[in-house]
Amino acid sequence: MNNTKVLIIGAGPVGLTLACELARRDIPFRIIERCAVAPQGSRAKALQPRSLEILNDLGIAEDLMKIGSTELPYRKFQGNKMIGETPRTGFPRNDTRYPKTLLIPQPEVEKALRIKLQELGGSIEWATTLTDFKQSNNGINCQLENDRQHEAMHCSYMVACDGGKSSTRKKLGIDFVGETHQEEQLWVGDVEVAGLERDAWYNWLSPVFGIAFALFPFRNSNIWQLQAVMPADQDGNIPAPTLEGFNQLFKERTQMEGVRLTNSSWQSIYRVNIRRAERYRAGNAFIAGDAGHVHSIAGGMGMNTGIQDACNLGWKLAAVINGHADDRLLNTYGEERIPIADWLLATTSQRQKVMLDGAKTGKSGFETLGTNDTTQLNLNYRGSSLSKTGQSTINGLEAGDRAPDVQLTDGSWLSDQLRGTEWKLLLPGEEKLTALTDLVKVINTSDEHIREAYGGGEAAILIRPDGYIALIAASVQEVTKYLKQLNGL
Repeated sequence: MNNTKVLIIGAGPVGLTLACELARRDIPFRIIERCAVAPQGSRAKALQPRSLEILNDLGIAEDLMKIGSTELPYRKFQGNKMIGETPRTGFPRNDTRYPKTLLIPQPEVEKALRIKLQELGGSIEWATTLTDFKQSNNGINCQLENDRQHEAMHCSYMVACDGGKSSTRKKLGIDFVGETHQEEQLWVGDVEVAGLERDAWYNWLSPVFGIAFALFPFRNSNIWQLQAVMPADQDGNIPAPTLEGFNQLFKERTQMEGVRLTNSSWQSIYRVNIRRAERYRAGNAFIAGDAGHVHSIAGGMGMNTGIQDACNLGWKLAAVINGHADDRLLNTYGEERIPIADWLLATTSQRQKVMLDGAKTGKSGFETLGTNDTTQLNLNYRGSSLSKTGQSTINGLEAGDRAPDVQLTDGSWLSDQLRGTEWKLLLPGEEKLTALTDLVKVINTSDEHIREAYGGGEAAILIRPDGYIALIAASVQEVTKYLKQLNGL
């Protein structure tokens, strides 16, 4: 029987992020994907600032910035009459190098992650399915199948990143609690468009449908993503989308002449589901991404939350496998990420309502979806058992907060020093950590911009491998004590 430490099921952005996190920590893993090739439909199209910080830590954010867009305005119509144009605005802040949402198709994100995974020595096993598994005290015995063979394999841990319809979650007996909104369904697809300039995100507003039609052009591509609200019949069904149907619907709802949709490479039906897994761990198996939470697409946070799930889980799996932490550290994955999922479901539902209300009155469209919260920079783990409360900085930073990034006096960014798999310790002077130095990178905080961002005090600030503050301490001895206690959680 073959063996590995971690089996990852699903090679979308969540599984790939997790695979990269394990690969750069030299953790043996396998990542399987039931599809024979990577899907090419545009699907999710937004990377939020917090996810860009994670991808920067992996070294791929800057390449993605070159092929995505942050400035595309919203151009609004009622029928064939333009009623306004709203510039795309961000939420200015000086604690990140990525203050704006990056609009980019999901396949480009996956491609960048696959290239990074290959650089790290990993590879995807395509057209491979987990057909069965059984847990025991020492791990999980799995049955894998592809077109060449059946394989028995043993892994210490398993992570299901196989989407909202996750068969692995169902086999684990984890309930997916929530509801399906049959009245909220959309046609979505990728098309080429003749007759429109590629300089805006087009919204056709309607008192009946809200967003009657929307077309979004991707940068450096001929592809536009199409979205259109579709009313369901009495059985809750809508017709299958086709290119002919796209054109007919566009003509009916926009009355615009001289515009033609062509070469549709992907069509799908999107149904709004608001669901969250009751738990994220069952024995030595975990779920991440859409397998754990599905919601309205409003605000573009689904792929992002999954990437952040993987970042949270990856370093913890590595710490336990490498013997640097007790297995109970893995319980903090659900402890920290389930409240984020609850926030996600509530926030996307609220933003969806705001957007539809604005669209039906003709006042606004997709521009209402983004808020300072949807950047996901403000999410925190203040209530986590890993966040040692008690001391805070003079500007309000607490254990559990995301560690701010800041541009230094020499023009570089603090995140350049924060990059990597170690814990980071911000120290105000020349004091050194005398224990566990192989796990911790010490960063001197003498730069005035670091001192401003972190409160300008004399505290030692310990930052977790995923970029969140674990401890604000009066002495290095407290830091050493904290790290040693990871083995006795």
